[in-house]
Amino acid sequence: MRIIAPFLFFIFIFGFPKMINAQLAGAYNVYYFRFNLDPSYYSDGNFTGIPYEGSPWFNTSFIPARITLFDGETIEGNQFKLNLYNNKLFTENEKQQLIVLTSAIKRIEFLNEGKKAAVFQAGFPRVDKQRWNSFYQVLAEGNAKLLKYIHYTFSDRMQYGQGVTFKLEPQFYFYVFANNQMHPIKKVDDLALLFPDWINEVKGYINREGLKIRKETDLIKIVSFYNSLAPLNKKEQRP
Repeated sequence: MRIIAPFLFFIFIFGFPKMINAQLAGAYNVYYFRFNLDPSYYSDGNFTGIPYEGSPWFNTSFIPARITLFDGETIEGNQFKLNLYNNKLFTENEKQQLIVLTSAIKRIEFLNEGKKAAVFQAGFPRVDKQRWNSFYQVLAEGNAKLLKYIHYTFSDRMQYGQGVTFKLEPQFYFYVFANNQMHPIKKVDDLALLFPDWINEVKGYINREGLKIRKETDLIKIVSFYNSLAPLNKKEQRP
């Protein structure tokens, strides 16, 4: 009996979610807090009873979203939260149990009153340590896309008299996707040289407006400015 009981408990822990999953339609699987050791599955500020600082969620509450899968299917009519620590998209059922979308997601459009509030996209060429299914926040779209990759580090630390505490910290990396390539942005020249047909205009705009690539809002202005110029090349090339 000492051998059988732990074995049955093991089956219950890992088999119970699968039995419930079979009752769900589509590409959804149920994940329960108590069945996961990944801290990002837990509610903000609580990891098996141990508090931690920071939050892995892009949006703290469930909000409407339009989901496009790599196979072309579109999913709408539900509310979602994006977890950037484990790169997974969640919704919840009527019992407030987390449900993760397991199909390969190409694009997430979070909506506010039917309009795009934030966009995340995957499927870009591999760069640095990111994979093909890593989500990037799309900050500007057009002939060039300005992308922000948000990487969370999870660390533990010992504080005198308080025991172990945990902390999630975001790190931000910016890229421009142009000509089917990913270009890291670290200095002004990295950005200007991406636009050879309009390099003087882009540099002039940066200097005239006093823009800095260290500021996300300024990066958005620069890439959006280039995207406003890019279609002019096509018009000039028409016979």
